[in-house]
Amino acid sequence: MQQSELSLRRLRYFVTVAEELHFGRSADRLHMAQPPLSQQIRRLEEELDITLFDRSTRRVNLTEAGSAFLVQARRLLATADSVDRFLDDHRSGDGGTLRLGFVDSSAYEVMPRFLREYRQRWPEVQFELRSLSSDQQHAALFDGEIDLGIGRTLGDGVKIAATEILREQLYLAVPSSHQFAEQATTTLRRLEGQSFIGFDRSVSPTLHAELLGMFATAGVGYSPIIEATEYTSILGLVAAGEGVAVVPAGVRTFQPPGLRYVKVRDTSAVVRLMLLRRQGENVRMVTRGLELVVELFGKRA
Repeated sequence: MQQSELSLRRLRYFVTVAEELHFGRSADRLHMAQPPLSQQIRRLEEELDITLFDRSTRRVNLTEAGSAFLVQARRLLATADSVDRFLDDHRSGDGGTLRLGFVDSSAYEVMPRFLREYRQRWPEVQFELRSLSSDQQHAALFDGEIDLGIGRTLGDGVKIAATEILREQLYLAVPSSHQFAEQATTTLRRLEGQSFIGFDRSVSPTLHAELLGMFATAGVGYSPIIEATEYTSILGLVAAGEGVAVVPAGVRTFQPPGLRYVKVRDTSAVVRLMLLRRQGENVRMVTRGLELVVELFGKRA
């Protein structure tokens, strides 16, 4: 590390001398004495095994090799400066890229609101978005592939931390021709015998297990006849009359023709939405995301 820093410093010394073509003026510009500057240029020449300057008592000129190397030196320094700016932005949270994973059901309300507010406050931050199930988000956080997740299952409390964003009542999505279509509410117990369309259990086994337990407590079986990985597909199938689906309240903004939503009024018919992050991580973009979620949704949790 020290050698790399020293080499970059020598490159800066070289570019300054190449621009001034005078060791005295270069030393003044660099706020250092002339002898150490001359010594550093000599060491750079030794490292490169080329002569960069023709020196005389009256003037300093770049050699042909020195002129060619000046182009490369400026490129290397520009790259180094760009990396430094990136790291500074990343540490401060004012720039860089925030990698965000989100469950499909959050894409209708929570995730857009979070993104809109974050971008308004820190417009230099870029986003890399990935639609992932809660289980996939846990793995992606663990592997360092995303920085934050918006999911529905708790972290392990050791490596993955979770902050509740809100709790959503479940609704039954039914085709407009369904017997429940004109009702305002229903109960889990009344759903016995329905043909369910659900979220793919192989993609989100934890969510499937949660729904299975919820229905079992009400004495009802839950075994979807069709499974999909996106709520747009699930709700499209419902609207087409293929079955019914239990969905979080937030997806009701998606309203294709021929679809109705009926509130499931059981107190247990609730799913949580959480902000997921690596335990103990203090990257500014991540902590700002946590602070923003608490501000925007804390009162609804």
